[in-house]
Amino acid sequence: MIKVFHGSDHTIQKPCYLGGKTNNDYGNGFYTTQYEERAKSWATLNGNPEKAIVNVYHLEIEKLKVLDLNECGVLAWIAEVVANRGTNQEMANIVGEQLVAQYRPQDAQYDIIKGYRADDSYTQVIEAFLLNQINLYEVQRLFYKGSLGNQIFLKSEKAFEHIQWIESYQAQYNEEYENADKYARREVNKFLSTRMRAILVDGYEVPGITARRAIKSRLIYNKESGEYKNGSI
Repeated sequence: MIKVFHGSDHTIQKPCYLGGKTNNDYGNGFYTTQYEERAKSWATLNGNPEKAIVNVYHLEIEKLKVLDLNECGVLAWIAEVVANRGTNQEMANIVGEQLVAQYRPQDAQYDIIKGYRADDSYTQVIEAFLLNQINLYEVQRLFYKGSLGNQIFLKSEKAFEHIQWIESYQAQYNEEYENADKYARREVNKFLSTRMRAILVDGYEVPGITARRAIKSRLIYNKESGEYKNGSI
């Protein structure tokens, strides 16, 4: 059993199966984290800081089937997010569909998905990758810069039967969180703008694993080394 947290604008004693939105990172479900400080920051940054509530739960994760995207590689995580969130640009969507077809994990049998969190403003990083403006390593680096944190997503109806509310409390607004979040976003925007200028004006060619390379030939992820190698489709 583990303790998980959910940042919200109200108390949620009984999370509702299929009560969320379908276009979130991993689809319609309930998003939690094991990191209390991140739940506090999500609660205070999303909506009215005066109505920032952290809900605390026990989750019997041992009885559930867990898909850990951190063990599947960044391409699997990108494919899962694109499959659920979609893209804003048509050209990114064309590449995204190919990436989803090749790298999205078969998640229908799982109750829980663990993985990195992507909010609306950080989907531009994923789209930059799909448009071959940044490589896979840079995707990882930019998301770690944002410190968005890992989340535990309750996916199946069975998962909702194994979560129990403990308490909820008012989270205090933390200006440090907001400033750090804004700074990270500015740094990401600055990096992407500089990269676009380099590509368009200077003819810069992005090295490493780009989306073009990933869909051209199947890449196999080695979770021990944390690296990809060439394989066959």
